[in-house]
Order: sequence, then C-alpha cells, then structure tokens
Amino acid sequence: MSTRVLIVQDNPQNRYLLEFMLHSVGLTTLSASNGQLGLEVALSEQPDLILMDIQMPAMDGYETTRLLKQDPKTRDIPVIGVSSYAMASSRKQALEAGMVAYIEKPLIPETFLSQLEPFLP
Repeated sequence: MSTRVLIVQDNPQNRYLLEFMLHSVGLTTLSASNGQLGLEVALSEQPDLILMDIQMPAMDGYETTRLLKQDPKTRDIPVIGVSSYAMASSRKQALEAGMVAYIEKPLIPETFLSQLEPFLP
C-alpha cells in the first residue's frame, strides 16, 4: 500500500502544489480545506503523515494538532507544520502543539521532500 499523506490547507493553490510534489514521488494524498475536515479525514483514513497549515479559518493548525494528539486513533501520526509564519515563536508554538517539524513557506521543491523523509514509513 502506498504511503498516504493528509494535506490540511485552506488555500487551493498551496494544496495543489503540495499534492503535485508528493504525487511526483509516488505518494498518495488526501486533503482537507480546514482543521475540522482535517480531523475528520485523519480519524477515518489514518494517514501516515499530516502536513498542517497553521493559519486557517475556524480552527487553526495548532488547535487541530492538539486535538489529533489527544485522540488515541491519531496521536501517533506525525504532523508537520507548513506555514509562511517565519517567527521563532511560531516554530516553538507548533512543536508545543505536538508537531514533529515545521517547514516555512515558500516551499523549495528541491529540499521539501527531503525534509519529509524522516517522518515517512
């Protein structure tokens, strides 16, 4: 079975770019346009990895990650923050919420996939 990556991202262009890069190396993607849908997809589909936007309407990536880490069904799925927030405090807050890593936008295709490798099965 192919490795499945859930992309939780409210911006359709950013979601498309992530899907394109992941598909180019043979990964299967699932997607959600907000944190609430991301929770639902993660619970039902049990992806191998979650790429989480930080700034989303209704429920941000920090809160979504905290909820994922509280649920026994999803707590062991690695979550990587992907955001344009470049402040050190944003990275710290992401790690405190339970994310295993934090990748800043704009994404650099040549290095992005290698940043994911340690967290893929």
